[in-house]
Amino acid sequence: MKLLVVVASTTGRTRRMAESLAEGARAGGAQVLLRTPEDTQDADLLEADAIVLGSGVHMGGIASSMVALFERAAPLWLAGRLRGKIGAAFVSAGEGERGGGELALLALLAWLAENGILLVPMHNRAQGFRDAGCHWGPLARPTPNGGVVGPTAAQLLACRAHGEQVAACARRWLAGER
Repeated sequence: MKLLVVVASTTGRTRRMAESLAEGARAGGAQVLLRTPEDTQDADLLEADAIVLGSGVHMGGIASSMVALFERAAPLWLAGRLRGKIGAAFVSAGEGERGGGELALLALLAWLAENGILLVPMHNRAQGFRDAGCHWGPLARPTPNGGVVGPTAAQLLACRAHGEQVAACARRWLAGER
């Protein structure tokens, strides 16, 4: 099964989350393609069985490059070409607590849902959930209360676990095991 991870990362922190998620998805049997929004083509979106979106958080919103991708992909939305795929999201929020991360996750998930993509939330028993979990998906903060510049090992573990979960859901979906 083919899993596409599209990640907008200015500092490299969200990119590290994407790499960890991709590692988990590969462990779950997926062939993973990692792209930036600028490099993502319609063919990448069409060929993927699952699409995972990741972005740094900017004032409670997502990166402008991700918004530009959504606008470029509007013809696919109009034609309903992405319906029935599996999708998920993750974010790296601003300094301090969550920095609007839930809002950014919802923005990414809204685009997936708008395209008829089936959403895979992060369950509260996933590894790393306590440190980086949000039911909408992994949420890391670059500077958690302990002062460690993130994503931390626990936050990366949450990403890896979510990647495995998304791959497992896509595999079951494709096999007809609803």
